[in-house]
Amino acid sequence: MPFSYRRLFFGGTTFCCCLPVRFGVIVMSSLGCLVSGVMMILLWFEISTTLYMTTQERVAFVLAALTETVLFSASILGLVGAIVRKQLFTQIYTYILYFDFVINLVVAAYLTYEVNRASTNAETVACQEAIKDPQAQSQCTGLLTFAKSVYFVIAAIVLLVEMYGTIIAARYLNQLQREKGAARASRLDTERAFQLKPRNQHHYSRLPDPTSQSMLPPLDPSYLGPSGVEFNPYDETATAFPPRSSRVVFEDIVDGPPPPIEVGYGGGSWTHGGIADEEKERLKRREKLEAEGMSSQSVSNNEESGLSTHLV
Repeated sequence: MPFSYRRLFFGGTTFCCCLPVRFGVIVMSSLGCLVSGVMMILLWFEISTTLYMTTQERVAFVLAALTETVLFSASILGLVGAIVRKQLFTQIYTYILYFDFVINLVVAAYLTYEVNRASTNAETVACQEAIKDPQAQSQCTGLLTFAKSVYFVIAAIVLLVEMYGTIIAARYLNQLQREKGAARASRLDTERAFQLKPRNQHHYSRLPDPTSQSMLPPLDPSYLGPSGVEFNPYDETATAFPPRSSRVVFEDIVDGPPPPIEVGYGGGSWTHGGIADEEKERLKRREKLEAEGMSSQSVSNNEESGLSTHLV
């Protein structure tokens, strides 16, 4: 897979090396609800209570209040979307974060210009014209430079944090899109596997029929037309079969009358009389063996009794 910066910045699933992006979106949206909610209340309260404002100041306050209101609403959507894994809510929250980051970037650039212009004027008026001591002038100039540097650092940190938060939200949005896409593809594959009606008029392929028409027996022409004779299932009807050379099943069936019942399954010629005679012979042999066994046992008993008498 080729290297891509988009995949590097927006394709990950973690931030700060190990934390999941879903957790980051939950934390960011919670903090956004808190901060933007407080700022929204303060700005609208200031607009409603302050009577003596210029038109430019009132427009600036109204725009700031509207921005914080939209950000507060988006933070609520982001929090709900991260908890329930709702792609639409997360997408709205991410896009509003993009918009807010662009606005803050423009505001920071404008404030940077104003700070540079104000510090230059202050350095000229306050440090050089009002103060005559060279040492005090250098201290005044250093203080203004330090204040300007502090503003630059704070503005840069705020913009970097907001940009990283936007990247985290974008990563979670891409993760949700991948998960939803995989689930949708799996569901479509399952439906396609079990669907009964073909889609896009692409019918299922049919297997070739192994039974050819030439292998079937010919149909009797008497069955093709209408007949006024009532069907009787007990009547024997001669069925025309194809010649033996064209048959494919039951090749070993021999034409003719069935064999007699006396013929065994092994192919021999066993009869009931032969079976009875064999059973009688078997019983005689068993009785003979039993008789020989009893006589040998009696002889051994007599020998043992004679030996015992001799010993006594």
